[in-house]
Amino acid sequence: MPTTADWLGWTRAPAQVDGLDYHEIDALGARVGGCQSLYEHHREARYLKEQQAVVWLDDCVEQIAGARKARHYAQQVDLEVESAWQAVLAHKEAQRRQAQRRREIREGMRQAQQMAETLRNAEEEQEKAQSQRLERLDGANIHSLMLEVPNLPLAFTVGSASDMTLKRFLACLEVLYPNEGYQIRRDGDKLTVKAERATMMRGDVLLESRYTRIWDNWTLQYLSVGEIRAENAQDRYVLAQNLLGSQCQPDRQAGN
Repeated sequence: MPTTADWLGWTRAPAQVDGLDYHEIDALGARVGGCQSLYEHHREARYLKEQQAVVWLDDCVEQIAGARKARHYAQQVDLEVESAWQAVLAHKEAQRRQAQRRREIREGMRQAQQMAETLRNAEEEQEKAQSQRLERLDGANIHSLMLEVPNLPLAFTVGSASDMTLKRFLACLEVLYPNEGYQIRRDGDKLTVKAERATMMRGDVLLESRYTRIWDNWTLQYLSVGEIRAENAQDRYVLAQNLLGSQCQPDRQAGN
């Protein structure tokens, strides 16, 4: 073995090829052929002919280029596969959202239909109840007992007509608090109506009201329910409103 390689045309295998050491070349999958031969000579620190070194070096560079190209291609394939898979997932997600949206729309429509049906039923029940109340009001006994009494607006204070006529007020009291008969007395412009044994939560009581015709109104002058007596205008108004509550609809517009 020569001692001076340059003089005899011998050389050592390089530590790197194309910027890569042999471990990196191996990791790339290119440490075959010329790369493997160079690696073995480098590992064992052996000399080799310069011409052979050039051949192995060229071959190793080609191996590295081919491996890099293959790796790049594999990476591109991986990217394309991943992109395709993500597209599949996105499509599935879009389908899922569309299906969920369709379900939400169907559920919203179902709830809207159910609500509309509920409202319609409630309106029908309300109209039915209103019709029944009006029928009971129109059929109250007080109407036939007061045929000769003018049905003028009811007033709680002089000159201030309410939204209810006298007979509607008395009919409401009869429907809300059924009684066992009336005592009715009229003396010119004065009128007294007593409902005997009107049914209330506290028991059967006498419900008495007195009116005076002033101009074109019947003005409430006195109202009593059993032992409860309202003798001033404010007390009469409050007691009347408590008796009627929200169960009785007016039959005229106040002030007309």
